[in-house]
Amino acid sequence: MVRFSVIGDMGSGNKLQFKVAKSLTNIIKNNNCKFVCGLGDNIYDSGCDSCEDKQFITKFEIPYRNIPDNIKFFMCLGNHDYGKYLGLINIDNSKNQILYSYLSQEQDKKWILPDKYYTFKKGNINFFVLDTNIDRMTKKDIKKQINFIKKKINESTSKWNIVYGHHTWRSVGGHGNADTELEDFFNSIFKSGKVDLYMCGHDHSNQFIEKYLPKNKKMYLIVSGTGGKNLDIYFNENNMIENDSELKHFSKNPGTIMINSTNKTLDITFYNLNKPEYNFIIKK
Repeated sequence: MVRFSVIGDMGSGNKLQFKVAKSLTNIIKNNNCKFVCGLGDNIYDSGCDSCEDKQFITKFEIPYRNIPDNIKFFMCLGNHDYGKYLGLINIDNSKNQILYSYLSQEQDKKWILPDKYYTFKKGNINFFVLDTNIDRMTKKDIKKQINFIKKKINESTSKWNIVYGHHTWRSVGGHGNADTELEDFFNSIFKSGKVDLYMCGHDHSNQFIEKYLPKNKKMYLIVSGTGGKNLDIYFNENNMIENDSELKHFSKNPGTIMINSTNKTLDITFYNLNKPEYNFIIKK
């Protein structure tokens, strides 16, 4: 059994982040969650200028100070973590979050981000963490990531395979569905049918989606970007492409997610702060 929490789009430093952080602390304590998956946009609005940037303290360490350091946050990179896109000038603040991860691990603290994309295993789950900011990559770098992740997925013998990154594949929110290039990226990774769940943020709402794959296979998508930034008002159900995806749950409430795995089920609960608002069980 593996029990963990999920939070996305959190690093605003505002009152909403602190309110969600308090609820996350309670959920972890009351349910004995062992770690947290962070879905990107860790530091608004433009990431951090160095690994000693005070925003790591004000927008991460302080908001989650009541969560013990043995509860690790396995982070991924959002678009805001890279910094502002300045055309020909390739700003990449994401490297500072990776450097901060090494400082954090030296002090046995919470922030874990060993590279732009990586994998880790907890119990009966293999996790594959993507960098979905492919607009900031060369074609060579995109291909390298795809080959690495596909190889790791194909080698997995775990009961469950969970992939997460920042950008949406399907979403009824403001950012909506993946563009053509990102669609190709996701299809390359997920077409094997070996992935059970893809989790992301980017849109500041909560969504649970059933996604249909070729050869009568399917998987599930979580969108959860309600960890601390202003919430979405946009909703377009037409983004659920006909015969492709089905929206099972949508809310605009702040909060997090808890997932509990057994060898037969993934039990997923969306929280409106401390209050459960939706539950779905994926069965093998």
